[in-house]
Amino acid sequence: MTQPFAERLTMLDATFLAFEDENVHMHVASLSTFDAGPLTTEDGCLDFGRIEKVILQMLDRNPRMRQKVWWPTGGPPMWIDDADFRLSYHLRQTALPLPGDARQLKRLAGRVMSQTLDLTEPLWEIWVVGGVEGGERFPMLPKLHQ
Repeated sequence: MTQPFAERLTMLDATFLAFEDENVHMHVASLSTFDAGPLTTEDGCLDFGRIEKVILQMLDRNPRMRQKVWWPTGGPPMWIDDADFRLSYHLRQTALPLPGDARQLKRLAGRVMSQTLDLTEPLWEIWVVGGVEGGERFPMLPKLHQ
């Protein structure tokens, strides 16, 4: 029987986790806007399935994104493979209410950033945002723990 993967967190990673509490969130994010044209269906909707495929390819190149933190009793925190990893938990789809302007997008980003990441899951999420005025572009808001 093979041993499950486990790797000790670096001191810096462990420190960022130690600082985290309900008022201090140790995650970072970016808000990027992309041309929707190549990723739209024939009816003009965003093709979320194609975005999922691209994200899955990225995950194959970065195994850490499928790992979560485990705190063994009496030991330092460890990275372990998440046997129950679900992309649908991490890749999220939402839409702005009409008219889908910049002010509404900033409010959405603020709400997403105000929520802590679940420390029992791999420490990242990506929000794909539809409903942007004009429909020619769509934002993505990736959020990950330091």
